[in-house]
Formats: sequence, structure tokens, C-alpha cells
Amino acid sequence: MEKVAQMTGLQPAQLFRYSIIAGVIMVMCGIGGSYISCLLGVAYPCFMSFLALESDGRDDDKQWLTYWVVFGLFNIVDQFAGFILTFIPFYFLLKLCFLIWLFHPITTGATTIYDMFILPNMQQYEKHIAAVEQKVSESIDAAKAKASSITGKSESAKTE
Repeated sequence: MEKVAQMTGLQPAQLFRYSIIAGVIMVMCGIGGSYISCLLGVAYPCFMSFLALESDGRDDDKQWLTYWVVFGLFNIVDQFAGFILTFIPFYFLLKLCFLIWLFHPITTGATTIYDMFILPNMQQYEKHIAAVEQKVSESIDAAKAKASSITGKSESAKTE
């Protein structure tokens, strides 16, 4: 980044802003929309998450953890409904704007989505999720026991 800044005579912050503007214009023109929206939705938040982990405060940690929860759920929906959503005009531009709204420090859209939609639903289904998790854990333990009885080896024999 420093080499490019020296070659162009621009400050790194200016170079970053111009890169984002160029990316948005490319998305608007239909060039590489999925790649650019994915890059901006992951690269900048990843960098900021790293900085948040290294900072002393906890507020930025919570903001970026919330972003990743919302981003993950959005990606699941996008993967399953993406083929339908691509028929929406300027879908990738809308997606890019949504992702920027999610992570921008002024809007903190991820916190809004989390507080309004995700948290109430998680609280409502938390007991059901815990019950399913318990059943899966019991099934895995039963499968391990059955596999051990078939092979004649026990878990304690492996650790000795």
C-alpha cells in the first residue's frame, strides 16, 4: 500500500477511499459485483476486527462480533436465495450498500439487525436449540460406545 501511495503521490487513506469508490462504480456498472461485494464485506471488517481485538476497550469487540453474526446469517440466506436475488436489478449494489450499512461505525446496522431480529428469536428458541444440541451429543456418545463395542476397544484404552 505504501509503494502504491508513493507512486501515485496520494495518502493511503485517499487511496483507500478512491479504491472503494472505484469498486462501487464497478458494481454499479455490473463488473465483478459478487467479488467486490464479498471483498468489501469481508476485507474491511476483518481488518477492523483485528484492530478491535488488539484494542483495550470492549465496545468495538462487541460491534465487530455482532457484525460477523449478522454477516454469517446474511450469507446463509444469500447462498440459498442468491440465484433468485440476482434477478433483482442492481442486486449487488444493494447488497454492497447493505453490507456497508452493517459495518459502518456511524450506522452500526449490524447492532440494529441483531437487537431487532436475531436476539429476540434466539431467546425464543434457545431452549429448543439446547435440547437438540443435547440429543445430538447423546447420539454421538451412543455411536462412540457402539463403535467401541464393535471394535473391542474402549476410549480409556486409547488414552493409556
